[in-house]
Amino acid sequence: MSKILEVKNLSTSFYTHMGEVQAVRGNSFTMEKGDILGIVGESGSGKSVTALSIMGLIDHPGKIKGGEIIFNGEVISTKSNEEMCKIRGKEISMIFQDPMTSLNPVFTIRNLMVEVIRRHQKVSKKKALEIAIDKLRMVGIPEPEKRINAYPHEFSGGMRQRAMIATALSCNPKLLIADEPTTALDVTIQAQILEIMKKLAKPVSI
Repeated sequence: MSKILEVKNLSTSFYTHMGEVQAVRGNSFTMEKGDILGIVGESGSGKSVTALSIMGLIDHPGKIKGGEIIFNGEVISTKSNEEMCKIRGKEISMIFQDPMTSLNPVFTIRNLMVEVIRRHQKVSKKKALEIAIDKLRMVGIPEPEKRINAYPHEFSGGMRQRAMIATALSCNPKLLIADEPTTALDVTIQAQILEIMKKLAKPVSI
């Protein structure tokens, strides 16, 4: 199987008025198509910073200090934000830790998903809506044709997390990053979310 992601000696730091804070130091790992990789560590150990570094979402005063991030055979750690915008959401997607703050409360799930799909795919609004409904169905949201018109606050925590997963999958990314996708969910919903993630991880042709 071919490598989809290589992280080589990644170091990411934040520069504050009190000096440098080394959030990630020398992190290295490799993933192949179909792999599931879990990064384990206590709060503040750099798990989320590692994920954000891969996504190219480290903002000032943060900076990738060293190492390489290679995605699908291409070094992406040196790409500009404009270049990464073409990759994020389409090639690499991320499920953020808190769906309530990640989903815009003034837009329906339909608005959010259709916008993401049309940003990365040349499809009509009608086709984008069909894709969105199909993804919601895939992650187990009942009556997706109706629920897609709901606002985030009208969903339970588990449903919001499913909507986040569906949105992340809407453009069929090659790599899906999940930052603590079961945080604040009860154990039954946690098991359901993890089962969805397990089913999604399977070798595909790229």
